Amino acid sequence: MVELYRDCGLDRYEKAHYSHGEHIAEVEQILAWYHQRNTRVLDVGCSGGLHALEFARRGFRVTGFDIEPSAIRRAKKRSKDQKLQTEFRALDLVKDDISCLGTFNLIYSIGNVMSHFQKDGMNDALRKIRSCLVESGIFLFDVFISGQPFREEIHEDDLKIVWKRKLNEQTGCINMVGTFLELGVTQRFEVWAYTVQEMTELLKHAGFSHIGFSDQLDFSSSGSKVKNPVCLDFRASMKGAL
Repeated sequence: MVELYRDCGLDRYEKAHYSHGEHIAEVEQILAWYHQRNTRVLDVGCSGGLHALEFARRGFRVTGFDIEPSAIRRAKKRSKDQKLQTEFRALDLVKDDISCLGTFNLIYSIGNVMSHFQKDGMNDALRKIRSCLVESGIFLFDVFISGQPFREEIHEDDLKIVWKRKLNEQTGCINMVGTFLELGVTQRFEVWAYTVQEMTELLKHAGFSHIGFSDQLDFSSSGSKVKNPVCLDFRASMKGAL
């Protein structure tokens, strides 16, 4: 079993997900609706910094943090090599105080990072993130959805990945095994899934009052056109800035 989020395993993860510039396309999708420029941006779970550096390249003041030190070392090296002004820190959102990072206009966490936190810690994580937003700031993230009937096998044909999943309906915990066909690698994950209503209530409890969701990162349509989505993008603010 290869750990895809650290050390040499990160090479394989990035090759599987971002070898065709997918991170550039995802940043462009965000900028299709986020029209502010030269503002402070925070990447929660930044991994090797691909998205964060793309924002920095476009003039944003970018900070990223991740629980994995080897990923942060990679992000720092990339930033130095590309002569970009960024800040990357090894931090754990669950255990660490992130107020030291300051406040931000946009905080994002994509790649279902938030689903890796245990459910009983989600409210605290959301409150920490909200405390780092300016009053008119926006938080963008995605999570796995516990739709019914639950899809136990998913084929991502474009990425050549097959996922087999089991949901504990009482806890919302999903045990996932991903087979990366082109890499010859199998990876096991334990993540947590939410209903739309459940996540909406958590956001409200954490202090967000304007909440929307979409199955498109560019939010070209609100809600979901997919009957039973695997994951959804959420966008939340405190002052109706959406």
